[in-house]
Amino acid sequence: MLEEFREGYPKILFFSSAHCAPCKPIEEILKRINISMFGKKLFIEKIDVEKNYKLTSSYKITSLPTIIVADRRLTVNIQEEDIIDAILYGFISSVKI
Repeated sequence: MLEEFREGYPKILFFSSAHCAPCKPIEEILKRINISMFGKKLFIEKIDVEKNYKLTSSYKITSLPTIIVADRRLTVNIQEEDIIDAILYGFISSVKI
């Protein structure tokens, strides 16, 4: 899920796990938002919390999926996909670089 970094766009850290049921649809939504709304210019780094314990610990991740954009954090717990689309787009768009 790593995308080529583009100047002026935020780096997104997407903390997930193979055992996290809501993580897969969130990953797909992030990909779709990146393509349709940002022209694949976002740099999205998927971080497996089970394989990257030090990084996970340093960001104090306690719930999955968690998305960090710049200094803002969002933990996704909503079930309706169309609402998640809007929330993620708004969250990512709100970050000033």
